[in-house]
Amino acid sequence: MKQLLNRLLRFRNAERGNVTIEFALVFPVFILILTSSIEMGVITIRQTLLERGLDIAMREVRIGTGAQYSHDEIRDMICNGAVIFDDCQANLRLEMIPNDPRSYTLLPDAVDCAQQASGALDVINPVRHFEMGSSNELVMVRACMLYDPVFPTSELALERTKDHNGKSALVAVSAFTQEPR
Repeated sequence: MKQLLNRLLRFRNAERGNVTIEFALVFPVFILILTSSIEMGVITIRQTLLERGLDIAMREVRIGTGAQYSHDEIRDMICNGAVIFDDCQANLRLEMIPNDPRSYTLLPDAVDCAQQASGALDVINPVRHFEMGSSNELVMVRACMLYDPVFPTSELALERTKDHNGKSALVAVSAFTQEPR
């Protein structure tokens, strides 16, 4: 019994392997912070490019007096301005809602994002609301882009809107007044 007690005391006082234990406890935290930082940087770049593409397209729509653009034409204009997204045409969904600036109503809380069957690239839900508006009318535009995260498991302080395929969503909103025709 005394021999067992001596071994336990020697084990408790030994300092070999203490760096390994510190490494095992601290390294995962550092990796989590690193991957979350990289993910936040990529999200920022994607959000900025989505807003840039939306602004460029809305400028074209606003100045193109009298032109009636379809959802797909505006979506293609945005995709040309936001060059970082993979398969932009299949993952970008727009809502264009005319609004009266004197009695403003909020946009619906539910964002209209593209829905795809698992593993398929075809969009299975139709465009929900898309109206160009008339002369001098305020038009609200909301774009929802689905993308694959760089590190899907880096959830540190990242609240993501996800679809059933594991894609995250970015949302950009713009408003413009339709020029007189």
